[in-house]
Amino acid sequence: MKNKEMLNICYRFFNEFITSDELVLQLSNLSEDKENVNELIKGIKDIISKIPNEEDEYILSKKNRIKHLIDKFEQMPDSVPFKKDNLDNLNKDYNRKRDCYKRWYEITKYIDSNEYFEKQFESLTDYETLEFIAQNICAPFPPQFNQEEFDKLVKAGIENDEREWLWRLAFNYNRTDIKYDDIIDYFIDKKDGYYLCELISSVGEKLDIDSIINKISDKDLIKYLLDNKNVIKNYVTEEQFNELTNKLV
Repeated sequence: MKNKEMLNICYRFFNEFITSDELVLQLSNLSEDKENVNELIKGIKDIISKIPNEEDEYILSKKNRIKHLIDKFEQMPDSVPFKKDNLDNLNKDYNRKRDCYKRWYEITKYIDSNEYFEKQFESLTDYETLEFIAQNICAPFPPQFNQEEFDKLVKAGIENDEREWLWRLAFNYNRTDIKYDDIIDYFIDKKDGYYLCELISSVGEKLDIDSIINKISDKDLIKYLLDNKNVIKNYVTEEQFNELTNKLV
């Protein structure tokens, strides 16, 4: 797709992976659609010139929340497969340079309402949109979708067997009311214990664990879940583990 990298750069800014200065620099290095991109840059620079970047309550609160997550992951057993990667990402996030809220908000609002940006985003296919979102795990500000729109992305992932992307998609919408029934059913149908464990361990508080257990009948999948009890025990009770064990008899 034409200038998909422009969307990726803006998305990284929306989710505070880069600062406004880095945003301008990376957009300036794009070679396609220079006229439209330069117009976008001009508006961003105008906002930067008007809003000084100072550490505010937003930045301090953000760092405190990240520190809380770091402490939580550090308490997990080392056998948790994603522990090290998540800790590395969280520590990078904690030390990352950030824009103050007012500057970040005004630039985000400006880009999101920009006609050229809107046109480029709307031209993405469902599969491209899924790939676009799944580049990051638990991005703070993923695109807003209703359940029907979300399920279309899931369908595109299932059709292409993108299991990693589907797990990442779910994690990105953990703070919404989106439901993951199609993803759960797909992992169970594929007897994929690894990604089912990843899903439970990352968004378990949103899942109906009893319903998941009722759907599982494959003994190899059951054994995998029981062998990886430490990974999902925060969201699966002893009684529910016993139900799985009884299915082996």
